[in-house]
Amino acid sequence: PHNIGSSTAELKKAQDYRALLQEGIRLLDETVTEHQIACEWENVGKYHCQIDPSSEAIMQEYVDNLQLMQEPYSLLDGEALYQKLGTRLYSKGIYTPGCILVNPAKLIAGLARHLPENVTVYHQTPALAMRQENGGVRVTTLQGTIRADQAMLATNALSRELSPTVSRQASMATYASITAPLTPEQRQRLPAMESWGLTPVNAIAGATLRYTHDHRFLVRQHVDPALRGVITAGQTASAARQHLALFHAAYPQLQDVPLERTWSGTISVTRNGAPVWGRLAPQIWTAGGCNGAGVSKQTIAGTLLADLAMGQDNPLIAAMQSLGQANVMPPSPFLDIGVAGALWKERYVGRKEMPA
Repeated sequence: PHNIGSSTAELKKAQDYRALLQEGIRLLDETVTEHQIACEWENVGKYHCQIDPSSEAIMQEYVDNLQLMQEPYSLLDGEALYQKLGTRLYSKGIYTPGCILVNPAKLIAGLARHLPENVTVYHQTPALAMRQENGGVRVTTLQGTIRADQAMLATNALSRELSPTVSRQASMATYASITAPLTPEQRQRLPAMESWGLTPVNAIAGATLRYTHDHRFLVRQHVDPALRGVITAGQTASAARQHLALFHAAYPQLQDVPLERTWSGTISVTRNGAPVWGRLAPQIWTAGGCNGAGVSKQTIAGTLLADLAMGQDNPLIAAMQSLGQANVMPPSPFLDIGVAGALWKERYVGRKEMPA
């Protein structure tokens, strides 16, 4: 967690959050190791970087929080970052160990291949409606109906039509692009680098970057409202153009490296940063509201939700509950206006963290 506050209660909440994330990583690591899932799992830490010196106060707050949590870190100046990242775009960075880099597509595919025998996966089967009836749940799909004693929603904000309660999360779209693998000659233009991952000081305006084990660069940047779960081809094409310009600004020595693919996806955001977690109705449960911090967080959120639904004792359930509950979202068009305004404000505040 980046923002802790100064009270004992806020520190305890941050420690609970850390415990949850660490357990999520442990569970995934255990599963990946047990089933030998080839997903490029690398325990190499991450960099958190600023472009403009005007972001110094935000970076200092991050340092203060790391010290408060007694977490190890290293401060790096622009030259040290160049040796690690191959770009002179950033003026300062913070390196923290303990972060895992992974290929999420390979991880998900590997997890799906090793589900327990009592689990059936229905591909290309969207749930259109969910209704409680006769002490259970009926889920309607294009192909038919599924009945169960209980149901869990694991679709973040895209479950709004299925949820039996008021909306507490909104869907946002973000975009990523990946380059072709660098040739040996292109790699000679960079310092010798291992795999790395980088998050920006402003997640809305800035860019997340990765350098992969097969010598590709990945760029994640730009956020659009996607309140109805729809992302157009035009939006994705626009993001691809931004990504290419951003990549060339960061790596002017690699002007001949093309983007190979661009894609988009949705994340769930809540008004107060708290999750949407727990029982929604007598037979319906959910683990949503990822707020863009998904893999380890949602792994433990889903694990604890299953324990809660089955009446299993787990001390981390209390830690999950301590994160609070997401506030109710306003209806459209107020939600549409509010989201657009919030994104505009973040882009304006973080405008100096957008590579020119």
